Amino acid sequence: MCHFEFKVDPELKNDYLNSKPTATGESDSFILKSVDEYEDTKGKSVYNMHRDELNGMILFKFNNPSVGAVTKNVSIIRTYIDFCINKNIVTHGENRLATFTSDNAKDFVNKQTLLKRFITKEQLKEYQKILFNEQDQLILEYPYIGVIGRNCVGCTSEEIINLRMSDVDKENNMITLTQNDGKHRMLEVEPRFIELIEDVYNQEIYVENNGEMSNNPRLSKPREITINQVEDYVLRVPSMKKFQIFTPNLLNSRMRRMQIYLDNSQISFTSLYRAGMIQMAMDIYKEKGEIDKNDFIEICIKYNYSNNGNFEAYWFNVKNLFEQYKELFRIK
Repeated sequence: MCHFEFKVDPELKNDYLNSKPTATGESDSFILKSVDEYEDTKGKSVYNMHRDELNGMILFKFNNPSVGAVTKNVSIIRTYIDFCINKNIVTHGENRLATFTSDNAKDFVNKQTLLKRFITKEQLKEYQKILFNEQDQLILEYPYIGVIGRNCVGCTSEEIINLRMSDVDKENNMITLTQNDGKHRMLEVEPRFIELIEDVYNQEIYVENNGEMSNNPRLSKPREITINQVEDYVLRVPSMKKFQIFTPNLLNSRMRRMQIYLDNSQISFTSLYRAGMIQMAMDIYKEKGEIDKNDFIEICIKYNYSNNGNFEAYWFNVKNLFEQYKELFRIK
């Protein structure tokens, strides 16, 4: 487990982390590190801080991109304070975060981070213009329109990796998405997206460094790598010798590079996936002047946002996302 060298109450913090399961303690340690830095600045332990000091810590020490992130961070800190109280360390015996609610959390969301995570359809197209390779343009759009995978080990990008040209119905603007367990689902897409799939399939060369010159003095121009055919898979690994389809690791590596090319560290498969759902909700809202439960369920169905097909259990999450951005943009 990753235990930092804490400056304030180090034994207490390590005792708390050791009381947790390994994965939980690992995650909590990063939160307590930020707490420890704030305690050191203030010259007092977190359990002795007044509510305004705690509010300052939550606002300035954590890059909270959502209400959920705020409530999670506060929950960890509140649990740590309860641990300290139970150890009879806190003389006043009060946990001043006990009354913190999800309504309070809205005031502590980093709005700039939110704005960078939400990509509009227009912004997506502008980003694609910046990307030199068709492969990268397609990878960026896949999660935005709902092509991604399940939330299990080795499955998070299965629909992206498994797509073949034989899964593309150009006449009806439909693609068939395949999970690793063999299950399929159909997704209607725009003709422009099918054209991009065809361009990627026909791409023969991948140009490194987004087509820009690198700092390597031995290269007179960006390196060009052959993309070898592998059956009729759309995405194949650029390589002189390998004949392989993409892997989750390669997809994640590409996304990290695109963050640099696009100067947006908040872009990820998850943020693009959520942005696509929010954009769909906004489009419905602008068209109808309202959006109801059935609309949110339709969004969940398109994005396969569920647990074993139980879309009704997840529609409220999409509603919360939409309301958060609706308020941010002050959409009437």
